[in-house]
Amino acid sequence: MSFAPRSLSVVRACGSVPRRAASQRFSSSSSSSTSTSTPPPLIASLLLSRPPLLTPTPTPLEEAYHSHSQAIEHALSSPLPLDFYFKSGSLPLRRHLVADHSYSSDIYGGRLAGSAPDVGDIPPETEYQTFDRDHWMKLDEKERGERSLERFPEEEVYCLVQSTNKKWGFPQTEVGRLEGLDEAVSQKLIGLDGSLGGKGMDSWLVTRKPVGMVKDGESTTFFLRGHILAGEPSLSSSSSYSTFAWLSAAEVEDRLRNQGDEHLWTSIKGMFGQPDPEVDAE
Repeated sequence: MSFAPRSLSVVRACGSVPRRAASQRFSSSSSSSTSTSTPPPLIASLLLSRPPLLTPTPTPLEEAYHSHSQAIEHALSSPLPLDFYFKSGSLPLRRHLVADHSYSSDIYGGRLAGSAPDVGDIPPETEYQTFDRDHWMKLDEKERGERSLERFPEEEVYCLVQSTNKKWGFPQTEVGRLEGLDEAVSQKLIGLDGSLGGKGMDSWLVTRKPVGMVKDGESTTFFLRGHILAGEPSLSSSSSYSTFAWLSAAEVEDRLRNQGDEHLWTSIKGMFGQPDPEVDAE
């Protein structure tokens, strides 16, 4: 009974020796490797975007298709049980009868739709103020221009920043030793003390894994995707960026090409949904 604790202590002591030896070997090998050669720089870049605010405006072909499908569905569907959904003689029932007859006349013609229902005088409905789909974009564009988050409400817009050398690009930061890509972006870019000023911006990373990679010499840049929910970047005086802009995919391409970054756009255009002609040819 007395030898069990002693054998346990011996096992623990023996088990701790390899751990210390492994840690010493790791520290010595890491120090020797860092002293001989420095690893190539690893950069984490953020593809920050605002999703579309409105559904896209349908094309004439889409409008014709949906109208045809709705007409077929209306012709094959069973009649609406009016007694179940409406009170007899009520105003909603009379408005429904008028609207249904008008729709049937447009689809089948006046001969098949029959005579108009006798519902008497119907008071007009409450008038609502309507706005154009780009109303808020035009309103905010006058005040903030490209920094407006309401630009292109039917498209996805992306955040580009301008560095002190007047060159546009994506927000990026260098990844430290034993630091994850998502940690570098969360702390150094969109964090409270990040380059984009996270105090006035509510955003989140879609995934911790990169969605693209660009290799320039020995430097490797990994792109992480993020969405902005509210607010805007607040660039401080100590930030390496002077201003920012919310641009569509076409504007991002034009801006990168005009400043001579055609290689960068060719490498990342797949992240914007633009296929590579060489890949399609294969």
